[in-house]
Amino acid sequence: MTISNMKYLLIVDVQNGFINDKNSKIVPNIEKLVKSLDFDEIIVTKFINKPDSQYFKQLNWHKMTSSPDIDLAFNLQDQAKVTIVEKTSYSLPQNIVNSLFDEDAEIYICGLDYYACVLAIGFQLFDLGYSVKFLMNAISTANSEPMPIEYFEKIINRNFGKESIIK
Repeated sequence: MTISNMKYLLIVDVQNGFINDKNSKIVPNIEKLVKSLDFDEIIVTKFINKPDSQYFKQLNWHKMTSSPDIDLAFNLQDQAKVTIVEKTSYSLPQNIVNSLFDEDAEIYICGLDYYACVLAIGFQLFDLGYSVKFLMNAISTANSEPMPIEYFEKIINRNFGKESIIK
């Protein structure tokens, strides 16, 4: 008898302040994923920009500090299996990563921003030994002039393997 891996849906920073005309199409796709019974647990990250952050200090970027910007841009449908994680950087808080996921977890990542937080979290989890997959129809960017999603796919293929790309 084999024990199946826990399957996690990790939704990265899909918040009002990051949603625009170019990326809003992923919101219904994320809501479908949340409603599905395909995942054992759902982890949702909420980025909050703090005055002592590198975003304030180094990038002189002062957005995403309070509601309604930091509020989720999708409905969680009263899911009981959801954990919301507040984060203040590109990646997940290091002190809680191992408590979020089982050792042999399969982590399916979607959300924003594909060349910042989504990629940083993907590398972080990969380096920690987790199986990471990217749900391409539920990933986008908040950038007004984004690099093509095909370029992101090439990065994923090269660094995580083509089986990590889920279309």
